[in-house]
Amino acid sequence: MAKADKGVQSAYFVIADISGYTKFMAETPIQHAKDILESLFGDLVPAIRAPLAVSGLQGDAVFAYAFESEVMTKQFILDFSEQLYCVFARAKEKMLINSSCPCDACSNVGALELKIVVHYGDCIIQETGDRQELAGQDVITAFRLLKNDVKKNTGLNAYTLITCDAIRAMDMAEYFDEKEFHTEDIEHIGEVEFVVRDMRAAWERRRGSERTFVETGDDLLIEEWIIPLPVSPDVAFTICTRPDLRMEWLAADQVELFDTNKGKIEPGALYHCHHGDDVFPFEIIDWYPGEYVTGRYNMPMGMSMLETDEIVEMGEGSLVKMRITVPKSPKLMGKIMSGMVAKKVRGIINPDKENRIRRMTDIARKMAGESAEAA
Repeated sequence: MAKADKGVQSAYFVIADISGYTKFMAETPIQHAKDILESLFGDLVPAIRAPLAVSGLQGDAVFAYAFESEVMTKQFILDFSEQLYCVFARAKEKMLINSSCPCDACSNVGALELKIVVHYGDCIIQETGDRQELAGQDVITAFRLLKNDVKKNTGLNAYTLITCDAIRAMDMAEYFDEKEFHTEDIEHIGEVEFVVRDMRAAWERRRGSERTFVETGDDLLIEEWIIPLPVSPDVAFTICTRPDLRMEWLAADQVELFDTNKGKIEPGALYHCHHGDDVFPFEIIDWYPGEYVTGRYNMPMGMSMLETDEIVEMGEGSLVKMRITVPKSPKLMGKIMSGMVAKKVRGIINPDKENRIRRMTDIARKMAGESAEAA
């Protein structure tokens, strides 16, 4: 658990609860059921990374939290919830494909689902022997929200429930449609307003999307850059993708952001990087927060270059592995001019390599220092 002041802290609370757990355990051979659930938790728990920390396992649920001061982007919790469900869905799908066991436990894995509750509020660190636990009314509210009428009202059994307290803290109210808002009277808590997101739909989108990733063996414009940063993978990802931070380490005059999904950055979002009179459009085409982002530089004559920024956890920090392909074009004139353009771009990037790495490292050190100060 992250160190924190003994006083009141504002935090996001995230509970991932496996639905159908009780029925599954009661109606299937206990050893197989135990092995299956341990395997699912074995995939879920490692997927919870900084700034989130695991507070504990509560039977069929994982409880995690992130102090508000350590969350660097307003959409982090939304991205994380979707990723966590995809980890669960992928693990369950592999079990169904790879298992030939005819027992009830293995046959009924498909009945298990994951629901995620996200709430925001105040908490304190409570010491119990040699353990530290979160306590407070808002922590209780998060757990009470696991008992709700979402399935009855919407038909969904794989969803993320996000309270309006969390949405306001993220400043993401405009991202949600009016039809997604619900209100329930929770026993001992009162009325709570929240939105519900269909996680099965998110998984189907993710599973059906084509992965775009520049590998080390691809035709690269320049040698791969490997940049060690003293921050977690999610903070390193933020440095690579948040417009103001990207502008800083690229030393751009301005970075404008277009085509977001109601303010949320995801595939399709477009950065315009201004360097003097030149504008470099950079379109996000593959996005996996905390792990990698791939964008496409759109250039004249149909030419384009791909850039993948891969984030690898290393001890208490991260490595950013940056790879850029040579310009390519389906058009004849673009093919003819691609060699000349590649030479010109190399002439821009290579002389500034050390400066870009230094600026990125300075940003990371500053963010690491602010995080340590907050903690």
